[in-house]
Amino acid sequence: MRKLLFISIISIIACAIAACSKRKHTDKHTTTSITEKLPGDSMIYGLACDGCNDTVVVFLPEDGGDPIYYDITSAMRNNKVFGHPEIGDWIAIMVNPDNKKEATMIIDLDQLKGTWTYQVMPTLKENALKSEKEIHEELSDSLRALIFIPREYGFTLKRQNQASSVGAVYKGNSLSDESIVEYPPVKRYTAWHTFNGRVILTCDTVDKNRVRLPDSKVKRDTAELLYMLGDTLAMSINGKEIGFHRQKNAMEANKKATEAARKQAKSDSISK
Repeated sequence: MRKLLFISIISIIACAIAACSKRKHTDKHTTTSITEKLPGDSMIYGLACDGCNDTVVVFLPEDGGDPIYYDITSAMRNNKVFGHPEIGDWIAIMVNPDNKKEATMIIDLDQLKGTWTYQVMPTLKENALKSEKEIHEELSDSLRALIFIPREYGFTLKRQNQASSVGAVYKGNSLSDESIVEYPPVKRYTAWHTFNGRVILTCDTVDKNRVRLPDSKVKRDTAELLYMLGDTLAMSINGKEIGFHRQKNAMEANKKATEAARKQAKSDSISK
């Protein structure tokens, strides 16, 4: 009888481990199961296992071992669970230093990956002859609709901590220089990491001449997660709150930005 009970317990443990790692060998995890951890980062990384719910997360650490059960009641109450962990998802956890069985924050990294954008509206360029108010008064509603066209800005968070920007438009049309409006510059991101509950977005690592910058001169934006579920993401980046929506992919998002630029150039020619 004892032998049968022992075999049953071993089988349950094996099934639990298999449930955590059954997707580890799919395309999703073949290149993402190792997280590049920044120095000083207190987060722990691993896989979500079967049994995760609104009060508990079952976690298989990246260095292996048995699944660990963490209480996430307080994290849920404090809105510190970002995403909805599913079996096999790569997740990051902040553990309560005063209670090693409690997770104070959960980030589903697989659900954080992808293309996220938000709409940006242009603003009027400075005019030496007319005030902003005078220009607005001269614009008809129809012309205003043609000129003030939103673009999609944002970023794509990829495997192996790689990132790229969304929203850059090739300025092949000389009419863009004659436009009465302008868009803010697009931030160029090349990498991303989680760090003690925040997301660090690394800007371009080369200068305008494509010469590599020393690490001390590479700019980094710090993003605090405010909300993430499904296709909705909210962050505070350098103190500015931004609401994102998920795009199918970066190519589709950039296509929308380019189309907006094409309409913008056409409207500029009409307004002259």
